[in-house]
Amino acid sequence: MIKPNRTLSTGVLTLGFLFLYIPIISLVVYSFNESKLVTVWSGFSLKWYAALLQDD
Repeated sequence: MIKPNRTLSTGVLTLGFLFLYIPIISLVVYSFNESKLVTVWSGFSLKWYAALLQDD
């Protein structure tokens, strides 16, 4: 049986984790956007989290 190359296995594993975690990280970053539009970055703000906590 042929053993897989350790470098190749590590590379595939890294690509898999990046595929899973990059969308999560981008959601966290864009959640601090002041604008209502996701594509327009208008500054850092916590207003959406404040609105979430004040919503009854």
